[in-house]
Amino acid sequence: MTQIETTFEPTVDEQALMGLVHEVCPGLEPTAVVHRSRTSLVVAGVLRGTEVIAKVRTPDWRRQCLREIEAYDLFDRQRPPVRVPRRLAADAGRAVLVTERLPGTVLAPERFPAPPLAERDLTGVLKAVRRLRPWRPGVPENWRVDYRPLVDGILERRDLDERHEAAVVRMLELAGEPREFGHGDLVLANVMRTGRTYTLIDWASAAVFLPCLDLAQLWLLLGDVPGARERVEAEVARLDEREGLVPFLVNLTLLLYRERRAHSRFTDEMSVARAARLDAAWEAVRERVMRHAG
Repeated sequence: MTQIETTFEPTVDEQALMGLVHEVCPGLEPTAVVHRSRTSLVVAGVLRGTEVIAKVRTPDWRRQCLREIEAYDLFDRQRPPVRVPRRLAADAGRAVLVTERLPGTVLAPERFPAPPLAERDLTGVLKAVRRLRPWRPGVPENWRVDYRPLVDGILERRDLDERHEAAVVRMLELAGEPREFGHGDLVLANVMRTGRTYTLIDWASAAVFLPCLDLAQLWLLLGDVPGARERVEAEVARLDEREGLVPFLVNLTLLLYRERRAHSRFTDEMSVARAARLDAAWEAVRERVMRHAG
């Protein structure tokens, strides 16, 4: 979630969304828009003397709000091993979530951060992932991501040659069942540096994945940052193959496939250049998948 504040001047549609926020928190005084998109409106404000962040989802995206509220229900029952903002109010029916506003800054507003990235920030986010990975909170069965339909969707489009297809299926079998609680959307805009602590925000994509999903996303998104992928690979290498490299490559294959399809629609110069780098990464991961599946 990109955090670039602008003066609070809501559109007509946003006024309706803010009406839902005020139904949940009547005393909230909005001060600035932190993020606006077709999916949500995020506003900074003050509630009874406390600085807060209020998020409200647009009608078509309320399911994501429900998952984030469920994540905070989980955090209330079982304290997570990473810092998260404290929830102040929530309403699933209105798709509203209000949390404390922590002092600090996001590590990078862009989805694909441009270098440089401070060494301490890369270390901080990797340490946060390392703390989160072993956490096994009790969650409903529907939190477990079903990977088979995701892989079947790729196979149905005939985008893989026969050897690659067989290797991906074999790697999925070797990886086993989803068993690792993960953030699910670990862009650096969802990581805040708060003093000496690194806080993870925006838990709308939290779920139980195959191991190393968050590491795979960092590997994908930090490709332009010198040394970042090597640091991520070192984290994966700390684990045995079934908990590390095998599920990491499955996750990376699915993420790269999705990202390449998204970039095929873009025609601006920067996106075209990034698409070429994604193609190169796809080929490198393809070779690794076939080698390990063999």
